Amino acid sequence: MFSLTKIWCLLLPAILAACLFVDRPLSRVLYDLNCPQTIASCAGCENWPPFVREPQKPCSSQGLLGRMVELGGLMTGLAAPLLLLAALLLPPGRGRDLVILTGVSILVTFVLKNDLKWVFGRYWPITWTNGNPSWITDQAYGFHWFHGNFLQGEEGTGSFPSGHTAMAFAVLLPYGLFHRKALPVLLLLASSVGILLVLLDYHFLSDVLAGALLGMTCPMLLQRLLIGGRHPG
Repeated sequence: MFSLTKIWCLLLPAILAACLFVDRPLSRVLYDLNCPQTIASCAGCENWPPFVREPQKPCSSQGLLGRMVELGGLMTGLAAPLLLLAALLLPPGRGRDLVILTGVSILVTFVLKNDLKWVFGRYWPITWTNGNPSWITDQAYGFHWFHGNFLQGEEGTGSFPSGHTAMAFAVLLPYGLFHRKALPVLLLLASSVGILLVLLDYHFLSDVLAGALLGMTCPMLLQRLLIGGRHPG
């Protein structure tokens, strides 16, 4: 059965094991095999910057990959308020509860993933912006607790947890909680976001696992708080 307790029992040890034993060698292997370069090039984003140490943003707006990154950020910023406004127009029932759960899940997950980035303050696998220290470039690895601006952190130490992965689960999982038959497909789609980020060396494996844990925990707890047992999947 799909339960929050089982998810924590599975993912928390996996996160710890990845931090200790997997993150650094996996990141190095992927980089040496040119996986990030190959994927970015195939997506039409030749300016993806892990391959040159320059003060630039994670991806230029040129190319499919860059447009997807920018579009994802725009949709995240607009999704929660639009969904909650839409819920005001819907009659009480299953559909309205789903829209409310999705909107609140996106909002809460977005806030928490930013707060946690400040709490953990972890270096990135690769140098992305403003010459930040990284594992590939400087052999810099680790956590710098409560680093940067209060509850905001800073770009150079924002690797943990993966915000993109967390938001993918926060967006997709609410529908799966209402329609359990669709749950495996939705989990696979959300997981594919994290897998791509690891292959791009954009995040360590533990970053993605932590993002998945956050992105599943928020909607599942919010479902109990906001909806209770009104709509079993």
